[in-house]
Amino acid sequence: MPKKSKSTKPAKSLTKTLKSLSPIPGSPGGPGGMSFQDSVNAQKRTSISMFAIFIGLIALIINVYAIVWIYKLETIDCKCSNNWMRTYIKYYLHAIIPIMSITLLINIYLYFNELSYRDITNDLFTFYRVIAGFVNFFGLVNIIISIIFINELKKINCECSEDIKREVYFIYNIIMASIISITILIALMSIPLIVRNR
Repeated sequence: MPKKSKSTKPAKSLTKTLKSLSPIPGSPGGPGGMSFQDSVNAQKRTSISMFAIFIGLIALIINVYAIVWIYKLETIDCKCSNNWMRTYIKYYLHAIIPIMSITLLINIYLYFNELSYRDITNDLFTFYRVIAGFVNFFGLVNIIISIIFINELKKINCECSEDIKREVYFIYNIIMASIISITILIALMSIPLIVRNR
C-alpha cells in the first residue's frame, strides 16, 4: 500500500511574517507616522543642533570673557598692551558677540523644531548669513592677531595683562587656528582625488 505523501509546505520565514504585519499607528513607517529614514534624519538634525548649541555656548562665553578682559586693560591703563592689536580685538568682539548670540538662538529654535538650516528659506535669514560670513572672515584675521598679541604680552612679561581670561582666550584661538589649518589641509589633500574622479 503506497504511503501518503506528507504536504511539504515551505515554512514562512520570520522576515516575511514581520513584513506582513501592519505597523503600529503613529510609529515610524506606520499610519500617521514618519518613515524610518525620516526618523533617522530628524534624529541627525537634532544631534547636529544640540552639538552646535553646546559649541556655540562655549564660544560665546569665552568671547564675552575676552571682551571683559580687554575692558579691564583699558580701565587699569595697561601701557604694555595699548596698541592697534588690542583695538582690533575689541571691535571684532563687539561685532562677533551679537552674531554668536543670534546664531545660538537660531540653533535652539532648530533643535526644538527638529529642523536644519536648509529648512529656513527666509530672505532675512539669508541676509543674516551673508553678514555673519563677512564678520567671520575678519575672524580669521582676529585669530592670528590675538595669538600674536597675547604671545607678545607674555614675551615682555606684561604683568598688568595677566589674567585667566587671557590664557583661556589664547588657548581658544590656538584651537581655532588648528581646526582651520586641519580643514584646509584635508581640503587640499582631497583635490587630487576629486580631479581623478572627474
